[in-house]
Amino acid sequence: MVSEIKSKMMSKIGFITSMLARDFFLKNKGERIDTISGYAERYNTGRGTIQSAISFLTEHQAVELESKGHLGSYILDLDYHLLWEIADLGMIMGLLPLPYSLRYEGLATGLNQEFKKADFNYSIAYTRGAEKRLNVLKDDKYDFIVLSKFAADNYDDQDQFEIFCEFGPGTYLSKHVIVFSDPEAKEIESGMRIGLDSTSIDHKLLTELECQNRDVEFVELTYMKIMEHIKNKTIDAAVWNYDEIKDLDNINFTELQNDSSISKNKDISNAVILINKNSKMIRRLLTKTIIPEEVIKTQKEVYNHKLIPEY
Repeated sequence: MVSEIKSKMMSKIGFITSMLARDFFLKNKGERIDTISGYAERYNTGRGTIQSAISFLTEHQAVELESKGHLGSYILDLDYHLLWEIADLGMIMGLLPLPYSLRYEGLATGLNQEFKKADFNYSIAYTRGAEKRLNVLKDDKYDFIVLSKFAADNYDDQDQFEIFCEFGPGTYLSKHVIVFSDPEAKEIESGMRIGLDSTSIDHKLLTELECQNRDVEFVELTYMKIMEHIKNKTIDAAVWNYDEIKDLDNINFTELQNDSSISKNKDISNAVILINKNSKMIRRLLTKTIIPEEVIKTQKEVYNHKLIPEY
């Protein structure tokens, strides 16, 4: 069937068939479809071409229709996987944070399991820095990204995006703290060298808030290298993910001390899926694929060492 579909897509009605497949993919069972004349006008083609395209979709059981005379035709059943293939939309691509913590590993495992269950072709990649993930989404290089709600709400071009779903507080991380190279330090002071990763919207903002009204030197570093510099005393302090140090010994840290940064921790701890606002097909596919409660359940199992991460 696959070879027949691909052959059909190369014929003169292939484009119209693909467009109709996209239209039906966005519909539900029981919905009324447009008239032959309506589709012909919409796609600027003849009625015969529309009839041939619909016949192709019904013959291959991508859609099952019922005619109700003057009331129009209604959808009895849909094969979303086949419609996606006929629409020639390819593989769905997602970009997540580097899975360096159990929470991130759990999130990646949960999403991986949801896509496997839904059986859509997918690929998930990983990179550090919310800004990098936002930029590739902006350029349509990926279909969706995962980041904190705070980063999603505070990106300069956020009007282009929309949050598909939120996983809730504590799903991105538990909280941030301040780590120090000096075992006796209790707060950030003027004169200190402070580690900063500007590619992370969360890290940049929290670091700047914690250093307000202090004359410090910001040292631009890759986030993953910050703890190495703390241990080597090449920087004096940095904001850091508590999840990564809570089980370590000999790490001096304090809670965040700026009221504004403390209040923002709820949104920063909340993982969200972000998509482009004009991505109707991706929104629909994710709706058919992702059950947030199932992702959260899997994340908790990974975090509590009851499930081996798989992503």
